Amino acid sequence: MENQGLVASTKSRIIPFEGIRNFRDMGGYKTIDGRTVKYGVFYRSAELTGMTDKDKEMFSSLGIKYIFDYRDDGEALVKPDPVITGVINERIPAIAGEVQGLVQSMEDLVKSELFKDLKTIGLADMYGKMALNSRSYSRLFEVIQDPENMGILHHCAAGKDRTGVGAALILSALGVPKEVVIEDYLITNETLREFQEMIKAELSGKLTEEQIKLFDAMMAAKEEYLQAVFTVIEETYGDLDTYFEKELNLTTEKRTALQNLWLE
Repeated sequence: MENQGLVASTKSRIIPFEGIRNFRDMGGYKTIDGRTVKYGVFYRSAELTGMTDKDKEMFSSLGIKYIFDYRDDGEALVKPDPVITGVINERIPAIAGEVQGLVQSMEDLVKSELFKDLKTIGLADMYGKMALNSRSYSRLFEVIQDPENMGILHHCAAGKDRTGVGAALILSALGVPKEVVIEDYLITNETLREFQEMIKAELSGKLTEEQIKLFDAMMAAKEEYLQAVFTVIEETYGDLDTYFEKELNLTTEKRTALQNLWLE
């Protein structure tokens, strides 16, 4: 499917850091009313702990003032964000409970209780649950309404699941069509492909065939995962407008103001 947003600038929005994966500018997407999301305002990525000196120079050139971290205490303890002068760092977990295994050993993760839970409930269900009663996303939307906080980088461990939901909510609030929001999410399959293959090679011979399949499912960005967010929102609130107002305190007036700030 050809669409207006991705055809123009998929490669240009992927920023090639040395020690940070899946780093992307969320700008350039057309909205339903014909405007465009500004570049240099919203960024998304995986964890930042591998940032090199060269990365720090590039990071400083992007004008980022705020880092919003979806990880929990365990993850941040093992792989903390670097302290960058002049940049605010706020961390509010987007998933209840510790997922510390994500940042230790992939082999341990696949064999962990967390992985068993994901096998039982499925990633799509996990995505849907993230969209409701979230202190993390509620705070995110407070942050992005203040021009003093922008540009903002939001991230988790891989920049796929928790960040994927956050990115979908931001782009949807700005008026980007759902099909474009989903295709933005699917770019992760390109940006994490090399990392996924590297980890699979390291795990070769250590996991069962079923565990490998679970790993592939967990690392993949699938349309059905993000679609679950929209389905839960529609089932709970009827439409996105009501969701933004009731769940995230983004009234019609606030949403218009948000769009006027970050669209051109």
